Amino acid sequence: MTAWLSGKELNTSVEFVSLGMVVIDEIRLPSRPPIIDVAGGSGSFSTLGYRLLTGRSQSRRVGCLVRAGTDFPEQVKNQLSEWQLTLEIQILQHSGSTRGLLVYEDSTFGPKNFHYTTPPLKTRPEDVANSLFLNARAFHFLATPQEVLSQVHELIALRANYGIKTLPFILWEPFPAACTIKDRPLFLEACSFVDVFSPNHLEISAMFEEQKPETFRPEALEKYALEISRVTGANQDGVVIVRAGEHGSLTIQGMSTKVWLPPFYLDGSKEVVDPTGAGNAFLGGYTAGWLKEGDMKEASIYGAVAASFAVEQIGLPTLHPDELELWNGVRVQDRLALYKARVDT
Repeated sequence: MTAWLSGKELNTSVEFVSLGMVVIDEIRLPSRPPIIDVAGGSGSFSTLGYRLLTGRSQSRRVGCLVRAGTDFPEQVKNQLSEWQLTLEIQILQHSGSTRGLLVYEDSTFGPKNFHYTTPPLKTRPEDVANSLFLNARAFHFLATPQEVLSQVHELIALRANYGIKTLPFILWEPFPAACTIKDRPLFLEACSFVDVFSPNHLEISAMFEEQKPETFRPEALEKYALEISRVTGANQDGVVIVRAGEHGSLTIQGMSTKVWLPPFYLDGSKEVVDPTGAGNAFLGGYTAGWLKEGDMKEASIYGAVAASFAVEQIGLPTLHPDELELWNGVRVQDRLALYKARVDT
């Protein structure tokens, strides 16, 4: 294995790293040529969310770990490098990069099917050993409960071996296919080892209901989230975030704190091009907000703003290299102020 590094020479303390994957997508839409080599995956979009709310002056504090094959596209490497984060691409000499095929059934970017076209190169805690990433303040997981039960222990043990005594902030996004009634006891057990558990509204419903809900039922989501929040965190003081797409987000911490927030773009907005990755970006933004503000509502506001940049295009947004640091032509802090004013009135 060889590694390509960017930013590590600055020896900056990294705050955030995702153990999700960077997936190279081929996207197919009706009556259009395929769009190839599009950066996707939970690793890409959660890192985006954190980077958006960090700003250029602190960009090297954002870690990005990519496990890739020798075919990793140069354009994707350049796109991630433009964010000026601490980037490490671990190149496996005898593997192809993680690739997927995303097929939309119509032009609304609604119904879709996804499958991997190459064996996925998953990231584990051992992949951050002996690196700047091991000392990160926060880690994002996309994993099954079985993986969380083993990998959180593995991460903490690795940190201890290197003399890192502080516990990291752990945010867990569940692997969708694992969200079943049968595995709910495993989820409840694994939640005690994380600080934040965040399924989307369909995933949390699948953990409690046999059939997919026909309508959006916020009361049911609150009930399910409250049950899980009671066992989340080492001291049962963790947070459950239900990401609900066009319905916004629900953030719960025990009986005392419940926050519903709308999405930045309301349902039907012409600015929404493709919602893929918005939930991952929300979690990266939430983590940035939590580490900065220490407030659940403020962190959820950061998350909603991060998600808004993910939906404006196919793939990742465009960073304009100028003093203002414009993403898709907008200053993140301006959008944050606009959204705060909206939800605080």
